[in-house]
Amino acid sequence: MGSIFKMKTRSKAILSENDQRTVIPIPAKATVILVGGDMDEDAFVKIRYGGRVLLMLAEELRSCGELLGKLAQFVDQ
Repeated sequence: MGSIFKMKTRSKAILSENDQRTVIPIPAKATVILVGGDMDEDAFVKIRYGGRVLLMLAEELRSCGELLGKLAQFVDQ
């Protein structure tokens, strides 16, 4: 968790609120932060983008995202 990714291509994530799901486009070159889940174990992971927590397919984050680093609060973990 706390990993920062730059998206190499356009992607999609899911906003889930009030029992409704909405597809949110994530543009190429956008920066997202992994805030929940395990990219190697879970089908979906939680990301933060645009001030919201969204769900994204772990495979999409692996294939479309470029790891830039980690947030300072997660560096020693």
